[in-house]
Amino acid sequence: MEKTLELIFTKSDGAKKNLSIADPREGLTLADAKTAADKIIAANVLTSGGLELTEFTEARIKTVTIDVLA
Repeated sequence: MEKTLELIFTKSDGAKKNLSIADPREGLTLADAKTAADKIIAANVLTSGGLELTEFTEARIKTVTIDVLA
C-alpha cells in the first residue's frame, strides 16, 4: 500500500491547489498537517501559476493498493 499526504490550499484567486507528500509518517494528525501547512504559507515558498497560497483548506491521506500482475 502506498500512502500520500495531500494538503489542499486556497490560492489568492480562490482556486484550490493540492500539494502531495509521499510516505507520510504514521500517526500524523490534522494538527500536525495544519502546522506544516501554516509554515508553508508563512514562508511564501510555493506559488501556483504565479499566485500565492493564502489559506489551508484540508488535509487527507490517500491510500493506494497496487497489485502487480504476474
